[in-house]
Amino acid sequence: MALADRRRRAMLAELAAGPRSIGELAAIGGWRMSAASKNIAALEGAGLILKSRRGREVYCHMNFDVWRTVASYIALHAKFWAGRLDELEKYINEAGGE
Repeated sequence: MALADRRRRAMLAELAAGPRSIGELAAIGGWRMSAASKNIAALEGAGLILKSRRGREVYCHMNFDVWRTVASYIALHAKFWAGRLDELEKYINEAGGE
């Protein structure tokens, strides 16, 4: 559900470039602080981002450990499906040649 909202995906795109304060994320997206905080809480609850405090500012960071796990999972399935599609293509070519 955390990735279902386009505003959250936009926040993630910003955070991919580096940490941002909640105020920066709100300003970039044109959101009220309350709306930005709500969306940040959803991303943090899903484990996609982490927060840290520097003085009075709260910064958001990508949780790259989770993203590496997701990337590994996707790569595994991409490899599996590529092999299955190759088998299907071979079958179609052989069946069409008969």
